[in-house]
Amino acid sequence: MEIINNTANAIISEFLNPLIYLLSAVAFAWFLYGVVVFLWAKYNSQEDAVKKGKNHMLWGLIGLIIIFSASGIYNFISKLF
Repeated sequence: MEIINNTANAIISEFLNPLIYLLSAVAFAWFLYGVVVFLWAKYNSQEDAVKKGKNHMLWGLIGLIIIFSASGIYNFISKLF
């Protein structure tokens, strides 16, 4: 049983943690892209692009919330076992 736990911990630390960091960075970059699009469109008075920027910011935040929630749930469950 200890071998299985060690293997599972190795897989998680070598694969899952970097994946969480990568997805967090992508979601944050998506959010920042939305901010740039929003500000640029607001400056140029382009209403369609303002809506596009807001959507990018919204989906970036939703992605970050999902990623951090999943990470928190995973940490909570891993502490129980």
